[in-house]
Amino acid sequence: MANFEPDTWATQLAGLDIYALQNSLSSQRTSLDAQKKALSSLRSALTDFRSTITGLNSTSASVLKNSATMNQEGIATINASASARKGTYSLSVTQLASAQQKGFDGLDDAAIKNATGTLKIELNGESLEIDMDDLNSLADFADAINSAEFPSASDSSTSADGQNGVTASLMRIDGKVTLMMSSDQSGEKYNIELDTSGMTSGQTIFSAEKIITQGKDAKFTIGDSDTVYSSSSNTLDKLVDGVSITLTGTTEANKPLVISIDTDTSGTKEQIQAFIDAYNTLQDTISGLTKTGTDADSRGAFAGDASISSLTSELSGLLRGTFGGQNMTKFGITADKDGKLSIDSDRLNDQLKADPQAVAKFFNGSDGLIKSMDKSLDKYLNSSTGLLKGRQETLDRQEREYETNKEKMDARYTSSYNRYLKQFSQLQAVMTQMSNTMSMFS
Repeated sequence: MANFEPDTWATQLAGLDIYALQNSLSSQRTSLDAQKKALSSLRSALTDFRSTITGLNSTSASVLKNSATMNQEGIATINASASARKGTYSLSVTQLASAQQKGFDGLDDAAIKNATGTLKIELNGESLEIDMDDLNSLADFADAINSAEFPSASDSSTSADGQNGVTASLMRIDGKVTLMMSSDQSGEKYNIELDTSGMTSGQTIFSAEKIITQGKDAKFTIGDSDTVYSSSSNTLDKLVDGVSITLTGTTEANKPLVISIDTDTSGTKEQIQAFIDAYNTLQDTISGLTKTGTDADSRGAFAGDASISSLTSELSGLLRGTFGGQNMTKFGITADKDGKLSIDSDRLNDQLKADPQAVAKFFNGSDGLIKSMDKSLDKYLNSSTGLLKGRQETLDRQEREYETNKEKMDARYTSSYNRYLKQFSQLQAVMTQMSNTMSMFS
């Protein structure tokens, strides 16, 4: 009787009642955890690969890299995009573009307070209207200019940083305050003009204006030509296709700025290698997730999964495809038996010397490899209709089913335990009574 414990027996028998269900749920838990981990790993790998390839195919980035060199420093900064062609260009810069600044001597708070009517500030055919009636100081006047907007939102009146085209500021020198108006755009056509015809009083308060900085156009010649070209901006992004030139200084007589555009072979190879590394990393992840085998520890969570195998086949098929009239072997890119990519540098160098634009067409063309791969990846990563979203929803549903079944199992265990505990407690009471009765006879 001393070893008879109702709680122990109730626990053991209640455990036997749920033994089969417990094993089933344990297997389900292990499978769910493995699939959730695998899905997270796959999503991360696909997202990383997609980020890498789209980063190689943007308005500011391309697989093909070009370099720009100059024969002298301090005259310009140069950026050559993938569309730039090899060539040499000569510029003689005689004048840089500048933005006009005007100052107004003798203009003070009292003059602004006494002025009424409407002042028009004109800039390249656009007018900015300032109501003078409720202004009490130079600071109010400056704020009114800086907060006003031209009626048109065209480039002629709106600067690149979103300003309204004219900026007013106050300068304090030797205790005197001077109002300054600055054009937000460089060039002669953006000079500031004031129209006081709409003012009803104080029309002469702006008459003492002086030019602090003259608005000028950039002036330059090309090659040996005597033709002088002008630009309101120091950035010449349409002079040579694919090349942006920002002027920062002027050239000396008979010492032109010579710009050479050429293929950046090393930079291009780095871009292609970045693509290859990203693809091989993705292949390693997918291979591990789809690995077959009988050992649970070595078998991938997506082994035999048709949709994941389809992704691998689709990406491999795209790599073997033709884009821009070329295939990847043209650039020395090959795949081994496991689908891993490598590059033959000598063959790539030969292709870059012969036709560098072929690289851009293959990878970055409107129907190039990168856009085609991105389209394939979208079928898996799309936040609304992607396959991985559907997989996640399935796992979430299975997770809820698991929790429901676990709750039922726990309830069943509790019910069995209480029933067995009650029965064995009654049995213990009977056995105790019998033992006490027998002890009376002994």
